Amino acid sequence: RSDLTIVLLGKTGAGKSASGNTILGRAEFQSELSFRSVTTEISERRGSVLGKQISVVDTPGILDSKETEKKIEDFCQDLLRSSRRCLFLVTLRVGRFTKEEQKALKTAMKVLGGRGMKKSYLLFTGGDALEDETLEDFIFEEGDEAQLPNVVQMFSGAHHLFNNESDDEEQVRKLLLKSEHLRPEDQPDSPAGVPKERRIVMLGLPGAWKSSSGNTILRSERFESAAGFNSVSTETTSASTSVEGCEVTVVDTPGFTDKHLTPEQLYLQIMRSVVEASPGVHDFVIVVRVGRLTQADIKLFELLPKLFEDDALKYSMVLFTHGDALKEGQSIEGLIRSSTHVSKLVSMCGGRYCVFDNRTKRSREQVRTLLSKIDEMVSANGGQHYTDQMFRMAETSLREERNPSGA
Repeated sequence: RSDLTIVLLGKTGAGKSASGNTILGRAEFQSELSFRSVTTEISERRGSVLGKQISVVDTPGILDSKETEKKIEDFCQDLLRSSRRCLFLVTLRVGRFTKEEQKALKTAMKVLGGRGMKKSYLLFTGGDALEDETLEDFIFEEGDEAQLPNVVQMFSGAHHLFNNESDDEEQVRKLLLKSEHLRPEDQPDSPAGVPKERRIVMLGLPGAWKSSSGNTILRSERFESAAGFNSVSTETTSASTSVEGCEVTVVDTPGFTDKHLTPEQLYLQIMRSVVEASPGVHDFVIVVRVGRLTQADIKLFELLPKLFEDDALKYSMVLFTHGDALKEGQSIEGLIRSSTHVSKLVSMCGGRYCVFDNRTKRSREQVRTLLSKIDEMVSANGGQHYTDQMFRMAETSLREERNPSGA
């Protein structure tokens, strides 16, 4: 009996058969670049992959005929009704996102249904075609008119890249780790509800020391940071390392009030942070600098409920930076109580907050405290990361910014 069944779906030429061969580490499925479907029947092959018995199911092109579509749908729904653990990979070749690709994706989503989509990943194939470009750069290219970010969101941010020209097993290992069908070998079983890895998104204003705090967490200068109120981060970037026995990924975002970003571009950048944190966010860290509140701070606190869905706030906490700026005898609790805006923000985040002095030599103790609070928060949320659509800026709000008069 297999530990996992992986089903490959997509249009003819999307790289399904080649991806099946990549997973199994050998040529089990006939694969060639063609406009005519090489796979004409649903076929299943088994093999040992990274110590697990895995069945890989290759399917014909999902747009080949209505009869083929029905066969694939029946197979997928039967699998979902069974007790077999399964993972569906909807394949999309790197390149132009044409109407045919769009139709194939919609058909695959219809075939899988809501239950199947919860067990699905969007698998980009032909990774060698990216050359020096990253997958995220490809997804967010302006030439695609922001269609692909929306597609990735339909999969709750769950996506992966295969280079089928490479026999590197690491790309398969990463897929199984991300989809939680493989546990990191170097880590013991975690207590119930505690994540085996932490994915943290940093949000805040320019000058709040977001990037510096990200560097403090990762123990290295991974993000460009500088004192001042002009944003150093102009694009969403991420970095990962092992911290306190866990794999920690920090996603740094542009400041909320960057003047060169339109509301639409800002929303797209925040969306990108969700993609960077795939398959889900363990914590949204809202970074606030200790000191006198500005109008920009107040505007940010008012904007956050529009950007977040309610459930995302269950995965949020406030990080106060420049803790050394607190006057003698002044506590962070007193500072929170002294400001209606700050106390509302902390309350909105379930009362969760932490303090960083980014210049202290005892920064590791601060980081341990932050990560411990993240563990507690995720445990309280049933040990899950947040994977639904993370941010929402109401379309009406965008229209009002463009047309304040309502004209």
